Amino acid sequence: METRFYGYFLFRNHPMDCVDPELPSNFALPFLQWNESHPVYVRSTGNSMILPIICVKHLSDKDHLLKFAQSLHHMRLRNILAIYNRNFSTDALSEIETFFQHCQQVKLINIILVHRDFSHTHIYHSYNQFPEFALETHDMRNSTCIYPNRLADVADTKLNILVDQVEPNTMFYVSKRGTLYIAGYIGHFIAEFAERYNFQLWLPDNYNSTTEHVVYTEEIRQAARNGSIDVGASLLTPQKEMNLHGYIYPVEFFQWFTMLPVEPPLETYQFFIRFFRPAVLLGLFFVIWLLSFVGAIQVEFARRGIHWNRTLLLMLIIPWELDLLRGLLCQSTAIRGNFFSTNLIKWLTVPPHEEPIETFREAAERNVKIQLAEPAIADVKFYRGNEFWQQNRDAFHIVSTLDEYQANIRKMDARYGYVMDTIAWPIVEHRQRYFTHPLFRLSKSLYFSRGSLLSLPIGENSIYKDLLSDFYLRSRESGLLRHWYDITFYLMVRFERFSLKDLSVEHKHEVLTLKEFEWVWLAFGVGMGFSLLTFLVELYWYHFCGRVQPPVVPYTF
Repeated sequence: METRFYGYFLFRNHPMDCVDPELPSNFALPFLQWNESHPVYVRSTGNSMILPIICVKHLSDKDHLLKFAQSLHHMRLRNILAIYNRNFSTDALSEIETFFQHCQQVKLINIILVHRDFSHTHIYHSYNQFPEFALETHDMRNSTCIYPNRLADVADTKLNILVDQVEPNTMFYVSKRGTLYIAGYIGHFIAEFAERYNFQLWLPDNYNSTTEHVVYTEEIRQAARNGSIDVGASLLTPQKEMNLHGYIYPVEFFQWFTMLPVEPPLETYQFFIRFFRPAVLLGLFFVIWLLSFVGAIQVEFARRGIHWNRTLLLMLIIPWELDLLRGLLCQSTAIRGNFFSTNLIKWLTVPPHEEPIETFREAAERNVKIQLAEPAIADVKFYRGNEFWQQNRDAFHIVSTLDEYQANIRKMDARYGYVMDTIAWPIVEHRQRYFTHPLFRLSKSLYFSRGSLLSLPIGENSIYKDLLSDFYLRSRESGLLRHWYDITFYLMVRFERFSLKDLSVEHKHEVLTLKEFEWVWLAFGVGMGFSLLTFLVELYWYHFCGRVQPPVVPYTF
C-alpha cells in the first residue's frame, strides 16, 4: 500500500510458480494475467497504475525476466513483486544476487523478491544500484519502507551527458583551475539537477572532442537512444519521433523565424523620388488647381459676377491665386497651415525606412542572403517541405558548420539575415539595447515553424525520466528556469561570447550632399544633350537644306 494502484498484472508460466495457484482469485481489484509465450504492451491495455507481479521458477532464467520487462515497456519504475517458488536459503544468495543484477540491466529498480516460505521467515530481498550494486536482505517485521526512494540520493553516481553548446541553451567554460563547467540556462538546469540528487556530471570519454565545437542534435538523439548517455543537455523536438517516450516533459514551446537586418533609412533624394512619383505629382497638381480655380471663381462672384469672356478662359487655364497658393504650401499667410510642412520636416529629419522584406523571394531579389548551417537544411525541409527548399534555395547562404554559423551571429553582419528561433532571439534583442539603434529585427513572415515543442532527450526506459520531469516542473513553477535564462546573457558577456560594443552605424542627416545632385546633373545633362542636338539639326538645316536661291527675274528689253 506504499504506492497507489488500481489493478494487478500477473506474469507467470504456470499457476504453481506463484506458490498459491488461486492467487488471482484472491485479488479484490481487476487484474491482467499473462505468460511469456504471449507478450503484451501493458501500458496500452488501460490504467498504468498497476502492481506488476512476476512468478519465478528459476532465478537464473534471464529470458523470463526480459520478457516480463518488455511487457512493462515505458512503466518499469512501478513497484514490482517477484515470487520465487522455493524456500529461502542463505546458500542461494549468489543466485538472488544474479537475479537482481539482471533486474538492474533491464532497469527494474523498485522490485522485491519473496520466497515460498515468506509467511514464516518474513524475509524479502531487494537491491540498491547507487553508487554500486548492493544486495539487501530485509525482515518485514523490522522494515519501515519496503520500496524506498532509491533516487533521493544517488551517492555521487555518474550522470552521463552530452552537451550541444548551442547558445543560449548550453555552453562549456573552463575555470582558472582548468575545471570544465557547464553554463547556459539548460546547462544550469542540468547542473542544479545533479546537485539536488547528488549526481556527478560526466562526459563519456568518447565524447571528449565535443567540448571544442557545437554538437548536432542528431548525434545527441542517437547517443540517448543507444544508451551512451543518460540525458542530452540539449533541446530537441519530439515532433520528429514516432515514439515520444524518449523525452522528458516538454520544456519549451518555440517558433522558428528569420532574423533580418533592419531596413536602412531612405536618403533624401530617394525619399523625394519615391514620394513625388508621377501619380502623386499629378494628384497634387489637380487638387491645388481645383482649389485655386474654386477660389478664383468665388472671388469673381464677389466682385462682379461671371462672364464668359477672355478673363474666364485665362482663369480656367491659370487659376493660381498667390495668397491661396502660399497657404496650400504652408508659407506665411493669415491662415497658417502646418500639417504638410510638419510632416515634411519630420520625414526629412528622420527619414522613413525602405519597405520591409515580407517573403523569401523578396529577400533573394534584394540580395539579402539568409545564413543557414548545412546540417540544419534537413530541419528546414522537415518543417517547410522539400518543395519550399527547392523554390527558395537561392535566398540562403549556406555555411558548412554550426560553429561557423553561431560565430557569424555573434558578429552581427548586417549584410545577411540569419535563421533564428524565439529562444535565442531575446539574447540578441537584449544585446541590441546597447546599440544606438538596432541592427536586426525578427521577421515572423519569413518563418520555418510557427510552433513546436522542445524537450531533453533520454533513453526510452530511462530511470531518470520522471525525476527530470518533476525537477523541470518545479524549476518552472518556482521561476528558477526564468532566472537561469536571464543570467545567461551576462554569462555570455563574461565568457566573451560577445561584447557590448555598439556595432550600429550612425546615420547622419545632411541637407545637401553630392548624391542628391545626381538627378539634377542627370536632368541637366539630358537637357543640354537635347539642346545640343537641336542646335546641330538647325545648323545642318540652315547650311544644307534651308538656304533658298533667289528667283531669276527675266529682263525685257
